[in-house]
Amino acid sequence: MALKEEFYYKSPIFIQNILTSLYGKKLMGERYGAGYEKMLRQLREKDRTQDYRIEQLDRLNQFLLFVEAHTPYYRELFRQHDIKLPFTSLDQLATIPILEKETLRQRNDAFMSEVDAPVRGRTGGTSGKSLQVAFMREDIQERMAHLDYFKETHGFFSGMPRASFTGRTLTAVDQKKPIFWRKNRPLNQLLLSIFHMKEENFPAYIEELNRFRPAVLDGTPTAMVEIARYLLKHNKQLDFRMIAIFPTSETVTEEMRSVLEEAFSAPVFDQYGSSEGAPIISECRNRKLHLHHETGIIEPYGTDGEVVVTCFTTRGTPLIRYRIGDRMTLSHETCGCGLNGPVVASIDGRGTSFIVSEKRGKVFEGDITTIARELPNSVLRLQVEQYALNRVTLRYIPDNQRFQPKHEKILLNEMRKLLGAEMLITLEPVEQVKQEPNGKTLIVKQSMK
Repeated sequence: MALKEEFYYKSPIFIQNILTSLYGKKLMGERYGAGYEKMLRQLREKDRTQDYRIEQLDRLNQFLLFVEAHTPYYRELFRQHDIKLPFTSLDQLATIPILEKETLRQRNDAFMSEVDAPVRGRTGGTSGKSLQVAFMREDIQERMAHLDYFKETHGFFSGMPRASFTGRTLTAVDQKKPIFWRKNRPLNQLLLSIFHMKEENFPAYIEELNRFRPAVLDGTPTAMVEIARYLLKHNKQLDFRMIAIFPTSETVTEEMRSVLEEAFSAPVFDQYGSSEGAPIISECRNRKLHLHHETGIIEPYGTDGEVVVTCFTTRGTPLIRYRIGDRMTLSHETCGCGLNGPVVASIDGRGTSFIVSEKRGKVFEGDITTIARELPNSVLRLQVEQYALNRVTLRYIPDNQRFQPKHEKILLNEMRKLLGAEMLITLEPVEQVKQEPNGKTLIVKQSMK
């Protein structure tokens, strides 16, 4: 453990709150500044009657010319493939080869641009090997402006109180006091740990939310759902009203959205980005998902909904036609909300969030979540874990007041419809679905070797 982490965990809670606020002040310096103010003002005043593709092509060319000048990997790649800039059409982007995650991992240093990119991020992959990415301060500030503009369209403005369910380790493992949150005062933010999501702790979380009275919730939706289910189970409500809920980092199913909106009496507006840096997608007042076309391009890849992304705000570690591993349903639909960028019909989950069936091929998370619809609200949560090509376990949390023995047969039949009769399916009722080390609770867990 690093010395500063050891000092944090051994400090009294009031000192931890001070240290959290000092870290928040550092983040403010990275995320907010002249670049942020300029971009936010442009987004507020933008003429959205023009064809977005004109601006998108201009931004693409600016990005590619920058990358050619400053990034060793792409300078050589463009030379090898005789890629001439600037492009005259967005279609020419397809002349650049797909970037695989493993290439980015193995040649990480070659992707680092020869520029001042002090903001570092890390993301873990399916191989377990950490992937480091770098951001220029200007790019981080542009991304924050887009995210804050999205929230402004729903009534939340910078400085209002917000409560965030976070995977950051806020408390010591052996902490005795039920104070599973810390304060980031510069951002007026209550940080709530997702590592203590047990029913005996929920009253403490709810009491603190009632005391802090945030205007919005954001962060990990599976953690919010745990609190929401507790409120509904015990017929309780928060003693204040929120503007909205902004989930991040996980796929939000319709069931999750319904539970959150019922329990918290606030609308859910989804958003999409990534720790590597991907184009930003956000949900408008009409419940349509819009690509912020100023931040990048999303293209379909393959036949199962996978996409590749090109992100203009990744100049420190450029991502061009990057196979990020996510699935989306793209759309040619338009929306009357006033935003003129492309509409994304749905964000369908991570590329690894599927079960492999010998008969059915890949069965994705979104399909698996539908099996509980055949039941009369008698199952609170599902998780499917695959151990072999023909063997899975379906864990479920039964509602003890509604669940009946015949419902197990319905679950088994629905699973066989999805995965085929040859799949060996074990049903396992549980009181709680175990969290992963990062605090998330997976719907689909791949343990197949």
